[in-house]
Amino acid sequence: MRPLLLATAILIGIWPHSARAQSCPTTLPVPATPTDIQCFTVNKPVAVKCATSISPAMCNAFNVSALNNGLVTVPGYSYLSAIGFCAIVADIGIGPRIFDFCPMGCFAADAQIASAVTSDGRAHYVAAASVTLHSSLMSMADEASIGDVVLAPQSVKRMVMGPESEPLVVFALANGRTLRVTSHHPMVLDSGEIIEAGQVDPKMSFVGLDGRFVKVTAITHEKAVADVFNFVTRGDTQLSHIIVAEGVLVGDLTIQDELASEEGSIGLRR
Repeated sequence: MRPLLLATAILIGIWPHSARAQSCPTTLPVPATPTDIQCFTVNKPVAVKCATSISPAMCNAFNVSALNNGLVTVPGYSYLSAIGFCAIVADIGIGPRIFDFCPMGCFAADAQIASAVTSDGRAHYVAAASVTLHSSLMSMADEASIGDVVLAPQSVKRMVMGPESEPLVVFALANGRTLRVTSHHPMVLDSGEIIEAGQVDPKMSFVGLDGRFVKVTAITHEKAVADVFNFVTRGDTQLSHIIVAEGVLVGDLTIQDELASEEGSIGLRR
């Protein structure tokens, strides 16, 4: 296990009490059950992501290591796969232990995320770095579809932030905007298919918040100069986890986790 992957400042067992859900253990039990893991992943309001980009294949290898070392139960392993988190395992002289859980994929700090839409259809944007647990983001309404985009506000349930060592994918868009995301971030294509940002090519188009297609005019890559960010809305449907960044539909961390578990692509209702 490479020490570089232990790039978070907060280790399991010393997280502040305010960051843990009620009835959560102070340290991660061995082996950890889905309930235990939930306390240190999705129930943790703000998490610090790993500095090294983790691919779905590498993430699965980490989780298999945790399972083979008896650090998680079989249901615990399945739960990690379902939520797209990676168990970071290392042995520092006391035997293998899980030192952190890392999610994948985020927005650049200055990416503009839609937080409201006015009566005339104009969106109000905020920088990803300024979103808090008190914020609301615009997501697709439950009755919406790719052919009929309807947006509704959703509060932010959880945030992930941290450094990114791999180059960001930079999309120049026909709407005049530029969107910077990590390579694993879920992007909604005009077909309704959702794929990772790293799989998008310049001939593809995204979906605008008005339902019109937005062409990708160029794709480049650049080094992240600040922390990257991602969010989970409080919605309980797939559509409620589709948000708007730089004028196009993208997935939040829940969609990213679903995409990682599918190991390919997923689709939205047309």
